[in-house]
Amino acid sequence: MRKTPRLRVVIVDGYSTGRELVRELLNREVECLHLQSTRDVPLEVVKGFDRRPYDGDLGYLGRVPTAVDALRSLKPDVVIAGSEWGVNFAEAVAFRMGLPTNRVETIGARRDKYEMVEAVRRRGLRAASQALVSNAEEARAWAVGHGAWPIVVKPLDSAGSDGVSICSELRDVEAAVGRDLGRRNFMGSINRQLLLQSYLSGPQFIVNTVSSEGRHHVTDIWAMTVTVAGGDVIPGGIHLCDPETATSAELIAYTLEVLSALGIENGAAHTELKWTPDGPALIETGARLMGAAMDEPSYAAAGMHTQANVLAEVLGGCPEEREAVLSACHYHFEKHISKVLFNFGASGRVRSTEALERLQSLPSFHAHYRPLRRGDRVWKTADWFACGGMIYLVHDNPGQIAADIETVRIWESRGALYDIETDVAAIA
Repeated sequence: MRKTPRLRVVIVDGYSTGRELVRELLNREVECLHLQSTRDVPLEVVKGFDRRPYDGDLGYLGRVPTAVDALRSLKPDVVIAGSEWGVNFAEAVAFRMGLPTNRVETIGARRDKYEMVEAVRRRGLRAASQALVSNAEEARAWAVGHGAWPIVVKPLDSAGSDGVSICSELRDVEAAVGRDLGRRNFMGSINRQLLLQSYLSGPQFIVNTVSSEGRHHVTDIWAMTVTVAGGDVIPGGIHLCDPETATSAELIAYTLEVLSALGIENGAAHTELKWTPDGPALIETGARLMGAAMDEPSYAAAGMHTQANVLAEVLGGCPEEREAVLSACHYHFEKHISKVLFNFGASGRVRSTEALERLQSLPSFHAHYRPLRRGDRVWKTADWFACGGMIYLVHDNPGQIAADIETVRIWESRGALYDIETDVAAIA
């Protein structure tokens, strides 16, 4: 029989890695209820969303004031976002209920990428030059006036590099604006305006954090492998960094300033940055768990805790456990770990997965998290919404991981992992 829960948590839109948070909270005897911010689960995630682990499914209770009225009788201790979809809704509900959340006066800057960068700039931090545009003429005028290439074009409030174009000349900007202005983006909003930004050169990093009452713990830092092809962002993978290096220390210091600028004081945050010739500069921050998969056994093999694990410890642990997490500024590095994404050259359907067994021959292989099955669809890789699952490589020697990644890419180029029946339209 399950014990009486010490805590009742409402998770808003527990899609993506919200599933890891639910598991971690349930392991700590926390009662978890699911709440939707919209009447329907977004089509992009409906297939992968599982309501079964929750103690209760509240469905959609209405807009924020109505949801607050309905939740009062349940007396939740925490209302928190389980994905990007739920960020503003969860924070607005928590604020109205007097529960711990992020600063209400900066709530817009936590979803609107233009306001986000402006908030960071006002704090005196390094940031991209940028402009909002409503048509091709405005985009053309800003690009000409900016006078430096490349230029980044992106939606204001999407995620996962959806609609992000790296433009090398004026006609690329015009094409990106023509393609994305007025389009419904991944988050379900219509792109009424687009954001143009100066390109931040340099390697890309992720800094993940968990916060409580303005105190912050860095759960993991990752170096990202990214290539740009024809303006598209092609993900390679992410590789854990040692938090004790000088580079990590500067990334951490910059990120904590970003959290302050955006009013992030409670819960998880996922910050993406570039290391420019002048130092760190913000790409964007999400006030929620990182989106890439978190395979807990693979993290454990590297001596790590997942961000979801740390968040659950802060939310559901006893005061001594919470203090132990928050008093440690960051995680401890023991082994190298990389997450490798599959790249597909065209859309199609999985014909066979038998060849995936060869991954187990890699010396650093630990897991293939959430692999596709026969009959599943794939699409041409053009952003971080990659399909195929995540390959986890863990090893003492980073050189071995690098060699194994090279082997994966060779197999992939030969079609020797997933057997894909390519769509006829893609061939044509």
